Amino acid sequence: MTYTSFSFYVFLVIALLAYYIIPKAYRWLAILLANFCFFWFATESISKMAVFVTTIVLSYGFGVILNQKKNKAILFIGIILSTIPLLADRAMAFLGDRAPKGIVDSIIIPLGLSFYSMQIIAYLVDIYKSKIEAQKNPLKYATFISFFPQIIQGPIPRYEQLSDQLIRGNELKEDNIMKGIQLIIWGFFLKFMIADKAGIVVDTVFDGYEAYHGFFVLIAGILYSLQLYADFLGCVTLSQGVAKMFGIELVNNFERPYFADSIKDFWRRWHMSLSSWLRDYIYIPLGGNRKGAFLKNINLLITFLVSGIWHGGGLKYVFWGMMHGFYQVIEGLVPAFSRKFRGPAHTARIIINFFFVMLAWIIFRADSLKIGLRMIYRMFTRFNPWILFDGSIFELGLVQKEWEVLIVSLLVLLFVSRKQEHGIVLRDRFAEYRFIFRWIIYIVAIATIWVFGTYGLGYDANDFIYGGF
Repeated sequence: MTYTSFSFYVFLVIALLAYYIIPKAYRWLAILLANFCFFWFATESISKMAVFVTTIVLSYGFGVILNQKKNKAILFIGIILSTIPLLADRAMAFLGDRAPKGIVDSIIIPLGLSFYSMQIIAYLVDIYKSKIEAQKNPLKYATFISFFPQIIQGPIPRYEQLSDQLIRGNELKEDNIMKGIQLIIWGFFLKFMIADKAGIVVDTVFDGYEAYHGFFVLIAGILYSLQLYADFLGCVTLSQGVAKMFGIELVNNFERPYFADSIKDFWRRWHMSLSSWLRDYIYIPLGGNRKGAFLKNINLLITFLVSGIWHGGGLKYVFWGMMHGFYQVIEGLVPAFSRKFRGPAHTARIIINFFFVMLAWIIFRADSLKIGLRMIYRMFTRFNPWILFDGSIFELGLVQKEWEVLIVSLLVLLFVSRKQEHGIVLRDRFAEYRFIFRWIIYIVAIATIWVFGTYGLGYDANDFIYGGF
């Protein structure tokens, strides 16, 4: 059961009914039960459930101890023990084929491992720094760690952001239900109309990379950048929509990152909960920019090294992270990057910035670092723009009409994003329309996605990209 399955929405309706039927003071128990039911239905694995519960119990215990005694050794041990599954998974990935097969097969990777591990680390560190008090009730703590709408792909919430919303019990409000529906429909649009259509071309080129060069690789790189964004934003939007139905606000995870005019600006806008986590728990503790330019750059590189390893084990993720680290170091060394531009110059910077981000995404998507570097090399060593006009792109998995649907969908995303960039949230405008007119729009949107969304041989709507990290 995942966010795009019919069974998930049957489950959601039951969870919502249970939440709003029981007394307000106990509604958090309905969320807790829903969390673990979702985890079980999504994994159907006793061993994964056992690892997940053990991690919750361990981190809860260390939180209580740290609340009474602020000790670095206790903090360090608590973090290590609570993140053993994540550390083991990354270590085995680095070893690759050299890792003993028996050990690899015995490692159990619970659902949402990377995301809830970050929650736990932030929780323990914040207790150690006296920013928060440890949760005394283990069931309430488990409710925070296991919140089902965001456990697969985030965002990564802090305890102080989410805990009170989960525990207090919220009133049933029509506005919350309607906004939740809007967000879910938008998430489906991003997933089915953009991400999964772009993914067909991306898979064709990346899986058969030896047959493609020049503009073929460029198109695949651009589409993968858009696929990843639409896929990840789509899942987070679904998460926000589901949480909103319970009266719970999840933090935004994106602010139009491809409108960024620098890599630093990109990371202010991309996966914001991860970026702020890396800033608060890696970059600043290392010293941030307080100890001179040289150490600032070293701290940046270390921070992006951690980001790469968090995304996955293997050299390609390390290289991807270090690319972004070096991008930011270079920006800091070139005074022109700190200047503000307007008009055509600003647009040019956005395009150039997107291009360099796209190069890094090629490494990220490729099956290995070697393949990723070869693809970039092949992109620059052949000039073949005529493929855009001679019908060659129709041999990449999408026929002409599907390309047209993809392009129109991207234009819709661009239009909505431009409005948001200027502070206009279109879904808030829908609240001004009459109830019947709103539902007509929703039904038309659902029908459009159903008819024009990507379904077919090899298609799996359950595969959100970031769910694999």
